[in-house]
Amino acid sequence: MQNRVDFIDWLKAVGMFLIVFGHYFGEPFDQFTQPIYPKQLGVAFFVFVMGWGLASETRPQWQVVYNRLFPMYFWGVAIALFISVIFMLTKGHPAITNYLPFIAGINVLGDFFPSNPTTWYIGTYLHILLLWALVMRKVKVTLPLTLLVLLCEIAIRSIFIEFERLFTGYMLISNWLTVFLLGIYMHQQKDNHNSFKALMLILVWAIFLFTWASALNPFNISNSFPFRLTVDHSTLTSSILISIAISFVYLSNTLLAVKFFSSIPANRVVRFFSRNTIFIFIGHMPLYDVAEPIAR
Repeated sequence: MQNRVDFIDWLKAVGMFLIVFGHYFGEPFDQFTQPIYPKQLGVAFFVFVMGWGLASETRPQWQVVYNRLFPMYFWGVAIALFISVIFMLTKGHPAITNYLPFIAGINVLGDFFPSNPTTWYIGTYLHILLLWALVMRKVKVTLPLTLLVLLCEIAIRSIFIEFERLFTGYMLISNWLTVFLLGIYMHQQKDNHNSFKALMLILVWAIFLFTWASALNPFNISNSFPFRLTVDHSTLTSSILISIAISFVYLSNTLLAVKFFSSIPANRVVRFFSRNTIFIFIGHMPLYDVAEPIAR
């Protein structure tokens, strides 16, 4: 049993907030993370935490895989069944795409999200776990290896962007590999509470976000999803540049978040949401579907 670490609780809670806020209220601050949306940083935080936690595991790998998959599958299937009942009563079909992630994660091959749009992550989560159990647990993650994987990540994503299969490029494990390896590489990162350091880091982070927005705002970037492409996107070079920018946004913001949240203690609210991220992550969109007409 690992001791609780404040920055891990922060990353999970803040990551969950970014995802829920993005779904419920839209993306009013998307210029700060273009060419992705802010809620996607929440996923990057989760993937980093996953790498960090798995790097410290000493239990047999298949026990770890089972212990991590069971709650994800339990809540995922339970909510999928609930949505099926609702959809049968209201739309006449059982929202069958919600079950694809539980069939070896084959949903990532389709260029669409399931009916419950957060369910896609379960398929990717399975693939990351299997990669760790079969390969990464035996591999020493070094900086050169991480940089090599980064180049492969950029190249693979570029191909999917070029052929306009954006959802597939987003859900595939290749889109998250470098953030995952960063978590493994930084698995010795611990809390180091320091108010002055936290203040300096949040200032640096804010300056970085505003600088990034100022640099990319002049470009004609569309609201395509899940990646925001330039309106005149037409060449392999532009696909590569967009892919580079995506990896840069993932890695830079995740690294800044880790360093910042390592400097401040977590409170009970943060720990509460950290402990319940699986249920909130999978279940908040069905709640949104019910509440959205009322909210409007």
